Amino acid sequence: MVLVDASDAPGSVEIFQQLKADSSSRFSFSKAAVPGRGAQMNQGARLSTGEKLLFLHCDTRLPENAAVLVENALCSSRQWGRFRVQLDARDWMYRIIEKMINLRSRVRQLATGDQAIFLSRAAFERVNGFPEALLMEDIEISRRLRVLSPPSLIDEPVLTSARRWQNRGITKTILLMWKLRFLYWIGVSPDRLARIYGDER
Repeated sequence: MVLVDASDAPGSVEIFQQLKADSSSRFSFSKAAVPGRGAQMNQGARLSTGEKLLFLHCDTRLPENAAVLVENALCSSRQWGRFRVQLDARDWMYRIIEKMINLRSRVRQLATGDQAIFLSRAAFERVNGFPEALLMEDIEISRRLRVLSPPSLIDEPVLTSARRWQNRGITKTILLMWKLRFLYWIGVSPDRLARIYGDER
């Protein structure tokens, strides 16, 4: 397991050392060399040695049997995939948001980073990894990967933080996501979209 840390907060190295001490898993740690999740995930892939890759955001938790599920999901006809997403908030509105995210992902054969994208190393190399842009790296790699094969969908959910909707407000967040995706669709650069996303936090 490779942890790439992009945080400027003090003590991140010490936190990692404690995680490593508390875990029986093989951990390695690296500070992010450049900004942007795409670049950070590419950095983690370069440092890893496995033939299957899974990219996990720090605010998302995998089911306990995730390794077995991914192993079974990747086969000769399916070179990549994602999990069903579940938000860690109880209000009924979050159940609707989950359903919409999962439905969009299924219909459009795209995955977001919150869905714990996984793929074979061969597929990762064939699409040249994640685009090193500041936003939409998950949507772009999905577009590249679906040329290779349809995605596998693991129905066991990953649990991801709802804080984005909680902090900004549900309606405002949904409208912002639609706005960003529309602008991306008409050709606005991911770096410009990242500035819009940051301005409206």
